[in-house]
Amino acid sequence: MKKRLALIAFGLLLCSLTAGTLFWQWLSATPQVRAFPSPPLSLWAPQGVREAGPPLSAVLPAPDAFHTMHVNTVNSDELWTAIAPTFEADWVAETGFYIAEGPTFDNSGNLYFSPSWSPEDVSLVALDRLTGKRRWSIPGKGAGSGAPLVLNDPQNPGQQLIYHSTYTTAMALRPDGSQVWSVPTGLRLPAPVPGRRSQTHMWGMNYLPGADAVVAVSMDGWVVAFDRKTGSPLLSAPFHLPGAPAASLQVRIPKFLAHLANRETAAAFGPTEDGLGLFDMILDVIYGNGVNVANYYAVDPSDDSITIAATAPDAQDGKTDGVSDNGALYRLRLKPAPPGQASLFISDQFYFSGGTGSTPTLSANGRYVVVSDDNGNVITLDRHFKELWRVNVGDQVAASVAVAADGNEMYAVTKSDIFKLYNAGNSGRIVWRATLDAYPGFSNFNALTPTIVANGVVISIGAGRRLGKSQIGTQFGMGLLDRETGQLRWFAPGREESIAVTSIGPDGAIYIAHSPVRRAVARGILGDRLPPLVGGIQRYQPSRYDLFARDAACAAAALAKRWHSTDAAPANARRDDQAQITLLLKQARQASQQAAQRQEISSDQLSAQTPHWQRAMDALQHAQSALAMQSSAQLCQALQ
Repeated sequence: MKKRLALIAFGLLLCSLTAGTLFWQWLSATPQVRAFPSPPLSLWAPQGVREAGPPLSAVLPAPDAFHTMHVNTVNSDELWTAIAPTFEADWVAETGFYIAEGPTFDNSGNLYFSPSWSPEDVSLVALDRLTGKRRWSIPGKGAGSGAPLVLNDPQNPGQQLIYHSTYTTAMALRPDGSQVWSVPTGLRLPAPVPGRRSQTHMWGMNYLPGADAVVAVSMDGWVVAFDRKTGSPLLSAPFHLPGAPAASLQVRIPKFLAHLANRETAAAFGPTEDGLGLFDMILDVIYGNGVNVANYYAVDPSDDSITIAATAPDAQDGKTDGVSDNGALYRLRLKPAPPGQASLFISDQFYFSGGTGSTPTLSANGRYVVVSDDNGNVITLDRHFKELWRVNVGDQVAASVAVAADGNEMYAVTKSDIFKLYNAGNSGRIVWRATLDAYPGFSNFNALTPTIVANGVVISIGAGRRLGKSQIGTQFGMGLLDRETGQLRWFAPGREESIAVTSIGPDGAIYIAHSPVRRAVARGILGDRLPPLVGGIQRYQPSRYDLFARDAACAAAALAKRWHSTDAAPANARRDDQAQITLLLKQARQASQQAAQRQEISSDQLSAQTPHWQRAMDALQHAQSALAMQSSAQLCQALQ
């Protein structure tokens, strides 16, 4: 009997060990990307009349790349250009930096970013777009300083300047790193308190066209502004938002997992100065623990108003306890005054239950603002923050809502899904939930912000195993959705995860800032079964320039058809259509030249395209809509 019991116990142990081994093999299995054929043309086409923006600015660059955190001052996350419809992972640079806010670009395609954490004493780094090699850096070690702002320099036509602010110093720099001006912000670093995180992160700068000023907002709720040309303070004193620090919620993952993830981020990026752990620091920002402002902000260029998602005043939640349980949206306006004597005031405010995980987004015309709450609602408000409608997408919206100028379209993401929404004015509805099927046999989920482009929506997909309600993400990459259907047109795997933004340069390539969160947990659980965490920037380069030229030309042709048929449309809507067509045709021409160099098309084919391209550009210049439509359509046809 004893021998039989021993054999049974041994058998059970073997079964248990085998089951355990099989579980770990299942959990750590590497997702493989399915094969993607060369994508046909997108099924989407512009409908109706677009929402036009304000008059074109000599200072604000065209929306052909990420020149700010979310493309432009209103945070649309929409580019007027196309991207290469097929792409592949290229270089990875500066792997020692944890970067939670994406890179921005000058017109030459050079990159600028501010690391959220690094042992190195830098607050701003410039990279070469083709090689990823560091060009220069600016000192200022801290908790990052937001995505740099890139503006045109009208005093030097064709040149641009980079605007950057730490908590104590604001500056304007030339693309070679030389200084134009550097001034104190008027804020002082508080004395460090053991066991308490610093809230001195700056959310990057934005631009006020009417005042010709740059503005910055801090995590602890301060707003500062400076003359764009000289750096002179615009305000008589920094303005402080009325919200109290957000209540600190318990981290939504078990403490032992957070400990493992902190160990992994410390191994990759070094320990944080407060000793509290980089992983926990990032979660605190994501969930708004103890902060006043947890996201970037928007500027309406039509009236210089500033829209900030922050926290409500202390007592607004019904109790006075030094913290706020609710979120708030504030619209700030300037009181007219001589430079250095101006002040800000709150003209409109909106309170909502819980906080928000999103940057506020304005429509192109500034008539409505879109934000989300912690309860899965996408909320649309009018200019004075009167609620127009809300739609629940089933889970907390994890990033800013991308708002298109065409088709009343919006794109919202949760930690798992991507949704296209339709804005009917006083109501909204879900059009589709994207089909995320890059990795067969594994759980596929959304992993980053969406970016709207002329030939689709650029997104990131992660893959791994689902355990209960949690995703153990082990592989990440970038994809392109069809705007009409939500189906994947293309996907390419990458090296690391990001919680920044889906940044795109003027060359139509994708540039992703590495900031692992889910993979920090996965690596903590699975150890060396997964590659180590890395920071830095990864480039995804175009792989078929002939298809790139085709997509840009055919997007231009669709817009030209609309431009030709909407003579009665508002002048500024036709102006924006014309400007976008011009950008797309130039992009098509450049991509065709690259395709010829790579022998994807012949020199004869390139020569045959030239008359169509030239006629279309000439027709646009002289507002000859019929000829522009015909020539753009001929160019599109020639490239198919």
